[in-house]
Amino acid sequence: MIRSIEMPPRSPASPPRARRAGLAALALAAAACAPPVQGGSVAVSSGAAERLGMLCRWGHGGGEQGELCPDDAVAARPARVRRIAAPADALSGPLAAGRPGDYVLENDEIAVVIEQLGPGTGLAEGGGHLIDAADARARSDELGQIVPRLGAPPRQVIYRDLTTGAGEGGAAWIEARGEVRGRELEGGALSVTTRYTLAPSGRAVVIATSLQNDGDRPVEALDLGDVVHWGAAEHVAPGAAPGLGGEREAPYLAGVGSRVAYALVPAGGGLVRARSDAGFSDATFARQAALPPGGRAAYQRILAIAPRGDALAVATELFFLGGGAPGGVALELVDARGAPLRPMAGRATLTPVAEEGAAPAAGAAAAPAAGALDLWLRTGEREPLAVEAPPGLYLVGFEGSGRRALGTARVRIRAGEIAPARLALSGVGHLDLRVEERGAPAPAPAPAPAAAPDLLGPLTPAKVSFFDAATGKAVSPPRLALAGELHLPLPPGRIRVVASRGPEYALAEATVDIANGARSPLALTLERVVDTSGYIACDLRQHTARSADAGVASAVRLAWSAAEGVECAVATEHNLAADLQPDVAALRLDAQLRMLPGVELTSGRGGAGLGSLSVFPLGGAAAAPREGALRWGDEAAGELLREVRALPGERVVQLSRRHGGGSPLHGAGAPPGGPEEGARQLAQIVGDGGGADALEVWTGREAAARDRALEELWALLRASRPVTPTATSDTHGLHGAEAGTPRTYVAVAGDDPGRLDVGDLVAGLRRRRDVVITNGPFVTMRLGEARQGGVASMRRGARGGPLTLSIQVERAPWVDARELHVLVGGVATGAPIPLEGARTTPAGALLDEIAIPVVLAAGGGRRPPRPAARAGGALGDRGPRQTARGPISIAEDTFVVAIVRGRRPLEPVLAGEPDEILPFAMTAPLWIDADGDGRSLGRAAAP
Repeated sequence: MIRSIEMPPRSPASPPRARRAGLAALALAAAACAPPVQGGSVAVSSGAAERLGMLCRWGHGGGEQGELCPDDAVAARPARVRRIAAPADALSGPLAAGRPGDYVLENDEIAVVIEQLGPGTGLAEGGGHLIDAADARARSDELGQIVPRLGAPPRQVIYRDLTTGAGEGGAAWIEARGEVRGRELEGGALSVTTRYTLAPSGRAVVIATSLQNDGDRPVEALDLGDVVHWGAAEHVAPGAAPGLGGEREAPYLAGVGSRVAYALVPAGGGLVRARSDAGFSDATFARQAALPPGGRAAYQRILAIAPRGDALAVATELFFLGGGAPGGVALELVDARGAPLRPMAGRATLTPVAEEGAAPAAGAAAAPAAGALDLWLRTGEREPLAVEAPPGLYLVGFEGSGRRALGTARVRIRAGEIAPARLALSGVGHLDLRVEERGAPAPAPAPAPAAAPDLLGPLTPAKVSFFDAATGKAVSPPRLALAGELHLPLPPGRIRVVASRGPEYALAEATVDIANGARSPLALTLERVVDTSGYIACDLRQHTARSADAGVASAVRLAWSAAEGVECAVATEHNLAADLQPDVAALRLDAQLRMLPGVELTSGRGGAGLGSLSVFPLGGAAAAPREGALRWGDEAAGELLREVRALPGERVVQLSRRHGGGSPLHGAGAPPGGPEEGARQLAQIVGDGGGADALEVWTGREAAARDRALEELWALLRASRPVTPTATSDTHGLHGAEAGTPRTYVAVAGDDPGRLDVGDLVAGLRRRRDVVITNGPFVTMRLGEARQGGVASMRRGARGGPLTLSIQVERAPWVDARELHVLVGGVATGAPIPLEGARTTPAGALLDEIAIPVVLAAGGGRRPPRPAARAGGALGDRGPRQTARGPISIAEDTFVVAIVRGRRPLEPVLAGEPDEILPFAMTAPLWIDADGDGRSLGRAAAP
């Protein structure tokens, strides 16, 4: 049994030496007299809320400037547990998942929700997990969930019993007991207990997990940790850029939301080893090579909940938990003449200053690479500009609401005292932007009730980016202009304004002078220049705040999808069926965007190493908590496919891989053994009939993973397992994870989003397989009468002369396309074909047209020796004795694919690492029937 944390009795103020010892133990942030421990750990002082009688905390992000402690301070009430009886009892916020029956563990400072037993939410297979966390007054949750994870392959805990109680000193606890399920245990049996303990005061929950092997065999590979789905909180760690990615060791992990922030800390010191990706961190706190029969293991961690959504709140909270006595800083904002300014939304930065003979101040280091957290404070228009901060010497700056600090303020923060910081800010101008559209036929409006007249006119969604005209540096995050208008403050100067709506549109841009105190009008016109007639632009995997690892509200996701030029999207929340089409109607986006209800089925076992399955369209009556979604528990992928195919109606099953790694609750990554072994595993659930219809070969900005996935695709196709390749954004955020980057164009009879025939779209993905995947260029291919996705007969061509492979590459002027690769059977037919002779279409696009003869080799239809070179990935290997523009000789049934590459990143519409945003496009395979039997590699020709 795990005992609750014992809190020592309230003591008088700690002596300076004791405080310094506590500060030195805290690896997050040292005090002015102690350096940040760059490679150390966070040692959380037990009873942190009871010590330091000389100091009362603001605790909620602001207070009257002058005194840190109110005169009427009273003793904290005991912590308590209650069950949610009605929705009003739950927490609020974009990620709040608590519902009647769940448990609230709270004190007067924070509240967390533990899910009741039964089917779990998000990626949890059952209840008993922490699903909400918030400040007790604001009550706004932005965390996804925390799910204990044991070992690799991952093992989830299924809790069977849940009890509550009170501990010593006014603490309260919730305890969940259960076992690990999973076929990988092979004779082992793990019983698991997790206890959540909260003291009567303080802002941290202790999470203690113990396990015992009740089986007769050792249980191997027992890394002990959690999978944290950060929800709307941006995950960070010391020394890492925001949007934490890859693998690292750190003293803690943090998530910063808009109104609250979180830190997950190993209890008792040490480092957490984490692998992170979009929206999640897979954290390991302890490593246990094996657990013998009867053996026990345990680990503890602490979830600290800061009262504000900024990095300074995280640093101060951990500094306090580690034994430190914070002080405060009060900002005074004035204009260039010294006249006071009202509080405004923005970001104040605190850069530690290293004094001679001393280390930098608490919370951060002078160089981010040194391994500390950059400190910044989120300010608001109505919030007092005064907050707690660790003691030290800082340079304070500010930027926001169109203003910038004209210099920095040097401020020394001392324990228990408020330090004033006076900042002079620049002036501000205002841009009044109007965006219109020209050049595209107006889509037919969706039917609307006669009683609902159109008072606003047609919507013109656009993405607008702002850059300093001299330096090219972004002066603001991209903004959404949904109704064609945007009004925002900007710093004075020359600003380059760029409006876009995905790769089918030319950029609309201009340079405007923003003057202090003046309004600058600007009108821009978007033109659709790329002809994609007969195809609809789809993003087949998207997430909103309904998924535990995404924090974007449904309305925001839909509006930004339209602004990125997405015409059809699938809502694929994790293990939850969602239909967002009513939200589309509420936003009046029916004419621009069609949303399909779907689900991403994600297994705690990683889907037998295969990843996840997206299923759409998926309807059915809502049934909490998963609204009718199938459950993927301990089933193999093939078992789940049989359940999907048994449902009434026709739907697409898309298999998504995690080639670059990822959360164990998402998938186990690519199997060892190269593409042929990967294809062998995929062949078990991919193909015509009851298998998966589509294989996601490109996810978001994962270019390297895309190339590996294509090698598997070629091997799969050579093994006569036809499948439709797809590309999705799998977006969990906004900027850096844009909707529709990349996207899948699907051939349909009617390409008007407002009147899309969903059945025809499903048939296009399942049977016709005529698709284009791209982040920019639009490439199509035809051989004789057959288009990509179809089957062309070489015997028909032999009777009437050689066939011609016709390829068209079209793109907007800002999208680069330099070379064309033609692959036959996954092997390149020669050197890349340079795209140098593009002509300009009447609409304004650039168009290349390439014709390549295709001939049937002597003895065609017989299987020639396989080329010695390996499969060609995204580039392909050069076939022997073939020239770039020479005829392609076909000797057996095969497939051909066209790939287009660009060398110039997709700036200024996208920002990021250049290799991640290079233009790329690919056609679906076009199967070639060389022996005239009407089939090719398992693909039958259309009747």
